[in-house]
Formats: sequence, structure tokens, C-alpha cells
Amino acid sequence: MGKAPSDMFFESEVRPEYEGRLLLDFLCDRFTYHSREDWVDRLTRGLVTINGATANVETVAHRGDKVVYHVENYSEPEVPTDFETVFEDDEFILVAKPAGVPVHHTGRIFYNTFAAIIRREFDSETATPMHRLDRDTGGLILFARYGETAARFQKNLDRILLRKFYLAVVRGKFPEGEVECHMPLREDPEDPIRLRMHHREDGKECFTRFKLVRHLDCPEIAPELSLVEAELITGRKHQIRAHLAEMGYPIVGDRLYYRDGEFYQKLAQGGELTDEDIKVLGAHNQMLFAYKVELQLPYWKEPRTFESHAYPADMKRLLEK
Repeated sequence: MGKAPSDMFFESEVRPEYEGRLLLDFLCDRFTYHSREDWVDRLTRGLVTINGATANVETVAHRGDKVVYHVENYSEPEVPTDFETVFEDDEFILVAKPAGVPVHHTGRIFYNTFAAIIRREFDSETATPMHRLDRDTGGLILFARYGETAARFQKNLDRILLRKFYLAVVRGKFPEGEVECHMPLREDPEDPIRLRMHHREDGKECFTRFKLVRHLDCPEIAPELSLVEAELITGRKHQIRAHLAEMGYPIVGDRLYYRDGEFYQKLAQGGELTDEDIKVLGAHNQMLFAYKVELQLPYWKEPRTFESHAYPADMKRLLEK
């Protein structure tokens, strides 16, 4: 793992709605993982600057002010930082992200986000992911090497990233042939897990095309398992995971959509998964992997297809049986 520096400095710009308000209010709202008491302590100890000058609890913020705060003895939760480079040229980088690392900063992970890892490894401060991939999902993700490249092509991404395919190991005997799922999805405000997606008629239009690859034999995980290829036609949050769960074929190892999210909630409440929990889930990481993309870069005459088989360890062992 890339070790985060023991001292980190985080920057932010004061938004217009905080004009004339206490800097303390801005810090509490912007960096919610610290309490108000924590921020009072940091300000009192001189760990926050505003436009280069040391701030205090009485400092008033103004629109556009540059705020920097110093974090002592900084540490982050461990995440996998290895990755596979599948293709690169002067404009783009195609890499396979390991499951378990977020693309962008989330919670307490800033230094070892996947975007930050790529920027360091390819010596480009503005390398930009062109599309998203869930933290728990491994697989291919396309980066623009530089920010100006991303700005040039982001609005017309569908002309570059033509098709995206995933492999998923699911519970149950998936039907032969091709299955199209058009269930609209949205979050449910009544769900205690607010980020989970549900089939709702007033949700966003979603389209996933599924195809059975083969049925699998691994009774220690489930009586019936299937390896399924999924092609994203639209790209909504958790689309493949939610569609498969709603169809009755939850992905092995999915903490959020299997068993009504009980394992996700356990982690969210500060608990740890036991060996028995992992046994029930069937895997340490969910068995969903973005394994194939079809690209058409503007300077190519023909589209090209790229694949990765850098599956999560549990998934790799199962598919090699």
C-alpha cells in the first residue's frame, strides 16, 4: 500500500453562502468527519490558515478565501493499491482498479483514492477518471492523462467509450440466453440505507443486457451459482447490482444488496465482519468485475476491444476451478 504522509494539508475554498460567517461554521459543514469541538481545538492550536494567515475561532470567512488545515499523525484505512495497466498513450490511460479502493475521496480516504494513485504513478496531477466505478467493484476504468483532455472529451464520452461489459457471479440458476432488464431505479427515502437503489416506476430509466456465461458448481457458497455477463446500456448508480438483486440473482459478496444490507449496516455502525459473515457472503469482495471495454479514440480508424482478468482473489479462485 502507498503510505500516506504522517502530516497532511487539506485545502478548500469558501463558498459564497458562507460570506461573512464564522470560519468555524464553514469548517464544520465542509469537513463533517470532525465535530465542532474538534474544530475549535484545531483552530485554537493554530492548525488552520486562511489566505496564508493563522485562523482562530473568531475568524470571519469571505467568499473565495483559501482555507488550509494541517492534520497531524495522519493515517488512512488500508486499501489495495495495486493495479494493471492495460493500455496507455499520450492522451488516455486504461487501467484495472482493484476492488475495495474508492475512485474519489470518501470518508477517511484521501491519499489512497484510486485517482490519487494514478496521478502519482503516471506523474500527472490532473489525470481524471472519465467514468465511475463503485468502490467495491474492480475492473477497467478509463483515465484522461491530463485535465484538458478530460474537459475536451467528457461531454462526448459515449463516442469514445462505446461499450462496457462486466462479469458477475450470482446466486441462483440464471436463465439461458440473453435477458434484458429495463427496471427504473432510484433511492428510497424510507430505506435506512439511503444510498441503496430500488426498483421504482418513478425512478430513472435503466437498461442492462445480461447473458449467461455458464453455471458454476460451488455448494459451499450456494446450491446454485451462475457466471453472468452484463453490458451497461445506461450507467446509473449500482445499476448492475440493483438489477440483479431485484431479479432474484444477488451478486456473491455484495454487502449492500444481499440479506437486506445487514453486512453493510454492520460495517457502517463500526463493526467488523467475522469469518462467519464472510462465509455467508461467499467472498471477501463482491464478485463483480468490469472486464471488457470497446474504445474508439478520435485518432483511431477502428474501435479496439480491451480485456482484463485481474479478478478479486475469491472470484479468480472460483472461476479457475
